[in-house]
Amino acid sequence: MKTSRLLVLIIQLIGSRAFAPGSFGNHRGHSKLFAEGGAPQYDKIEAVLKQAEVLSKGCVMLHIDTGTAIDYQPGNVLALEIEGNWNLSELEEKEDAKTNGGVLRGPYTVSRATEKSLDILIKVVGDKSKMFANAEAGTPVKFGGKFKVPIVEGIQKEETKRVVLISTGVGVGPCVGAVEEALKDDSFPPVELCACYRNSDEIVYGTYLDELQAENPGRFSWKAIVSSERGRLSANENNLQAIVSPIELGPNDTHYHLIGNGQMVSEFKAGLDKAGIPGDKVTVEMYFNHKATADDDVIDRIANVIFSAKTAEALYNK
Repeated sequence: MKTSRLLVLIIQLIGSRAFAPGSFGNHRGHSKLFAEGGAPQYDKIEAVLKQAEVLSKGCVMLHIDTGTAIDYQPGNVLALEIEGNWNLSELEEKEDAKTNGGVLRGPYTVSRATEKSLDILIKVVGDKSKMFANAEAGTPVKFGGKFKVPIVEGIQKEETKRVVLISTGVGVGPCVGAVEEALKDDSFPPVELCACYRNSDEIVYGTYLDELQAENPGRFSWKAIVSSERGRLSANENNLQAIVSPIELGPNDTHYHLIGNGQMVSEFKAGLDKAGIPGDKVTVEMYFNHKATADDDVIDRIANVIFSAKTAEALYNK
């Protein structure tokens, strides 16, 4: 991702309601990532890549360790950088690396975190992601900033009876981390994960999620939607039944979190809104494809399925 795009994204994150207050807490002794007068300043934290673990085709989990105490949760967004091994001719072609002294950097969403470690799931699609994916254990990396409200924190659990997480591609990473956090809290409502992929060989953590589901009946369930086999989740009303509650609930009892492809996020957000789902019951994170045009037919289809389910619930509860 080019530097200009990174700066624009960070500025957009600050302006959004999902920005996490106090994100620019200082870490004494670390250098500033941006100069004064540029994008908001925050500190870079030194770290090392413990492992780049291949989880499925094109999907790699970066396991990162640091000696600095940190406070991140699944769904937080940070800036992550790695120094490239470029020759002069290659460097001339890499605008971001050239501008930043050979360093490649970009925004990534946290999948898991402890006091001194991070897991970040990436899709291997370009120079930067390939650099991370192919890096050896012990490779120095740096990260900084903290944007976006964590997934679990953004859900009003006291006013929610059901949580639906809808992801595409590597958006499943933060969802899995959020599920793990939710299962630590006995008072958290049941969580359903609908993970969407293009092909079955891209499915991440399938066996692990099956085990979590078996170990937590009534608290967690999941399903994979593979578009090459059955079409997109929104392709037809039958597919959309995957996100309809199996039990009767009030019309405002479900919280939806949408993460991944910009078109999916835009269409589901618009469809849920059209179906009458309150705005505070929908949280979002777009990874790419931000400018894609939403399909009105898809929006209507989503709205019709959700609205029909709400209507049935209302009639049942009369």
